[in-house]
Amino acid sequence: MRNIKLICYISVLLCLCMPFVLRAEELSVIPYPSVLEQGEGNCSISADTKLVLDHQLKDQEAFYSEYLASVLGFPLRQEGKVDSKVQLSLQPKANIPQEGYRMLVTESGVDIRASDAGGLFYGLQTFTQLLRKDASKVTVPVVRIEDHPRFLWRGCMLDVSRTFMSKNLLMRYIDLMAAYKLNTLHLHLTDDQGWRLEIKRYPKLTSIGSKFDAGFNEMGGYYTQEEMKEIVRYAALRNVTIVPEFELPGHELAAIASYPELSCRNVQPKIHPFFMGPNIHEEIFCAGKPEVYEFIFQVLDEMMDIFPSKYIHIGGDEAPKKEWKACPLCQQVIRENHLADEEELQSFFVTKIGNYLRSKGRILVGWDEITDGGKLTGDEVVMFWRGWKAKEMNEIARKGFRMIASPTTCCYFDYDYRTIDTKKVYHFEPIPEGLEEAAGKNYMGVQANFWSHIDRSESRIDKQLFPRLFALAEIAWSQTKDWKRFKKAAVVHSERLRAKAVNCYYDKSIYNPEIE
Repeated sequence: MRNIKLICYISVLLCLCMPFVLRAEELSVIPYPSVLEQGEGNCSISADTKLVLDHQLKDQEAFYSEYLASVLGFPLRQEGKVDSKVQLSLQPKANIPQEGYRMLVTESGVDIRASDAGGLFYGLQTFTQLLRKDASKVTVPVVRIEDHPRFLWRGCMLDVSRTFMSKNLLMRYIDLMAAYKLNTLHLHLTDDQGWRLEIKRYPKLTSIGSKFDAGFNEMGGYYTQEEMKEIVRYAALRNVTIVPEFELPGHELAAIASYPELSCRNVQPKIHPFFMGPNIHEEIFCAGKPEVYEFIFQVLDEMMDIFPSKYIHIGGDEAPKKEWKACPLCQQVIRENHLADEEELQSFFVTKIGNYLRSKGRILVGWDEITDGGKLTGDEVVMFWRGWKAKEMNEIARKGFRMIASPTTCCYFDYDYRTIDTKKVYHFEPIPEGLEEAAGKNYMGVQANFWSHIDRSESRIDKQLFPRLFALAEIAWSQTKDWKRFKKAAVVHSERLRAKAVNCYYDKSIYNPEIE
């Protein structure tokens, strides 16, 4: 009897699985799912398709309805007789990894479920990529998908300091990032070329610091706090966290031009476009003035009111120490705290900021120079950018620091395609070889960086980001790689973006069939 039941169970299971045959080459999904099985037939989506949301999603009903209407070109029904259903379910207790989802498409409907809102949104992104439209109908292939991300930090940095980007442009890039399951927008808000966020306690940061000197005949710009809060809300609905960067102690020409007393010498430099002055300025926040720390803490307080992100980026790169060496106040700090040199002074400086952020329930992120002084507490997140130095990166990870791989060798999308093409990005492995499993878990993810000193128009920024961002999205999300499959999908998605007025670059590494 038990054998008969077992045979019947297996027979039913086989019948359920029979329609699903792996046809990976027929579906162009980026990033590629963990499990994708395609069956026979399609589900037709029409104005008579009903959108069904479980009770936990009622507050988001307007967002999902509007989103699907924008994708499909028509709204889905909420009631009455229907031909098919699109059902969204939030199941916190389901055994679905964070940001993961399950999708089942049959001829009668689409079922997407997840344990969190991010996973549900990503299921919708895959659904959107599977849609097929012609003049008379919209269909989605019969398919079963189980999917979840490899890394929880899947980022892109946009530099809005060197070239200001409008609110609408940022929202456009948020949409493009979210469509490919990138979940972190790192905004480089402050640098020598401009301070881009309203800080109400320090109005000169924007009245002076957001503008180039009049002699350069260049426009500046900044975001009001209300504008930035709107951007943050917009991003959150699309599962994108905005991580602000307040660059310090160097790269602070704009802040020092606004408040000269923040520097060691009380200088007031001129703010200039990137190529019309030194790339790295000697001016730096004074590490020996209590009022400098007061300024930083109060700016951070206002930033934290705007950005709910657990992580706050404080830069820390390319900080020249010449002025610290000549400053009696900085030298006094070195002596009183038994520091060896100015490198340890920077580590002291960063630790002080990290302690403040920790007291507010936040975590400090910095470029890899923050580790040079050797005095950090260990809970800081290190974003490694200075080339691909596997040995150094592994040593930092072994010390317990959480890491984000963001090297110039593969992840700097302001570099031209001769230096970093899409193929090179795709074959990049964010966790260096030779690292034991326990330390490997300290790698939180991977990030592309776009510095805006060269390509400054929307069209040129588009070209630098795409199609390389497809590759970055896949190495950040997917569990396995297949260059030939990805290459075909990247061509399809490049054409789709061009149809939406995104200036996607014709990268020969994906278009040339001779490049394997």
